[in-house]
Order: sequence, then C-alpha cells, then structure tokens
Amino acid sequence: MHVETYGSLSKKEKVEFILEQMRLTLGKKDYVRAAIVAGKVSRKQLAEENMEDYKVKFYTLISEYHRHDKDAFMLAKDYHAIYLTPHILQDKSKWMPALQSTVLFLALSAHSNEQQDMLYRVNEDSNLEKLPSFQKTIQLLLKKEIINYPMANQQELESLPAFSEGGSDLAAFWHESLHRRIIQHNIRIVSIYYQRITGTRLAQLLGLDTTRLEKEISSMVSDGAVYAKIDRPKDIVRFAAPKNAESVLTEWASDIDKLLHLVEKTTHLINKENMTH
Repeated sequence: MHVETYGSLSKKEKVEFILEQMRLTLGKKDYVRAAIVAGKVSRKQLAEENMEDYKVKFYTLISEYHRHDKDAFMLAKDYHAIYLTPHILQDKSKWMPALQSTVLFLALSAHSNEQQDMLYRVNEDSNLEKLPSFQKTIQLLLKKEIINYPMANQQELESLPAFSEGGSDLAAFWHESLHRRIIQHNIRIVSIYYQRITGTRLAQLLGLDTTRLEKEISSMVSDGAVYAKIDRPKDIVRFAAPKNAESVLTEWASDIDKLLHLVEKTTHLINKENMTH
C-alpha cells in the first residue's frame, strides 16, 4: 500500500501538521515538547505570501508557551509579528489589540538593547497615534525621566485581555512585574544624573521604602544592569564606578587635546576677523 511520508508533503501541509502537533502538546500542557515542535517551523516560510493565516495561528500558539514561561519580551515579539501580518493591518478590530498587547509586554520586558530597539521601532509606527494612552506609555519608557507609579494610563494597560489571560495568578505576576520595571527604569535614570545620593532622598524620589529600594538596587547590580555601591552607615548610594590611574590619565590627555583644538580654532577665527577688517 502507498505510504505518504512527512518529507513528501507540500509546504502548507507540513506547516498544518506541525501546528496541529503544537495545539495538541499545548493542550496536554506538555510545554517542553511544544517548544521542540515549534522549532521545526521556518519563520521565513511563514512570512511568504498565502501563509498569513498559518503565521497568525503559529504566533497565537507560541504565545501560549511564552506566557507559561512568563517571557514578556517574547510575548511582545509574538504580538508584534501578528500585528505586522498584512491582512491583520487592514482590519482595525484585529491590529489594534495586537499593537496594544505589544506595547503592554514591552513595558513588562526587562531592559536590554533589543527591547530598546523595539521600543523605538514601535514608537515610529503611525498607527500608535490612534492609541494615545499606549503611545504615552512608549514615550515614558524612552524618556530619561522618572516615571510615577502607578502610571496615569496603567488601568487601561491592565484591562487588556492579554494581561489577564492565563489566570489571576499570572495577572498578579504581571502587575508586580510592571511595578518592578518602573522601579528599575527610575534607578537607571537616577544613575545617569547622580554620582552619589543619599538613600533616603532616592527612596523619596522613587516613592519606595528603603528596604525595597536596597533590594531592587542589589538585584540590578547582580544582573549587571547598573553599577552601584551602598554605604549603609552613611546612607549613601554611589553610582559612579571608580576609575583606575590609566583611565584618568587617558581622560586628562583627551581633555588637553580638546582644549588645544579649541585654542587653535579661536586663534584662527581672530586672525580671520583681523584680515577681514
């Protein structure tokens, strides 16, 4: 009898077969196998014409896996991929929740170069202007300013279906994560403007108690997100990293070089004025 193997299937049939495997493994809560099966799908193939429905279905299924892993940045990428699908962009009722969910999970994502790059790309999207609350969220995350907690539009963010999908425990986790991301953002901003600051003043600026503040700074230092030293007896937090003699000398030489260039340019301009008049 004739036996049809996986290799002899057409491109669409292969994707359908894998998507059905993903659906079944996720339905059984077998997330390890679901991740292995998802790795067999080529993202390039999903971006081709006539594969739009499969692309949306794939990213909808894989978002369930990333939600289980509590991976906010991957969820943001999943929803953004759905949003960028041509037939989704033509339907306001479909692209709007996808873009809103993208912004939500970007806000919940840990700070990184990739996350910042995606924030800038989403900020340049013209459709974001039609969602003023979400546009404001993106702009707050990109500005080098302290964000007040809770945010003015936080209730709207947390009312999205994507926020509560997965149960009340996951929604509580996202709520706490949002608070942490805002605290971490604020600590990074303070470290830009201050070399040293008292812990009491910093806690006042961020609206935190000193215990929570110390915990968050310690966590960020452990992750390499910021440099800080806490002097408990003197209640001082130092954000400026100590410099060795070589780096100080290099900076001094660079400053002298700039000064000489300025003197030379000024002399040239004075001579030019004298020649002109």
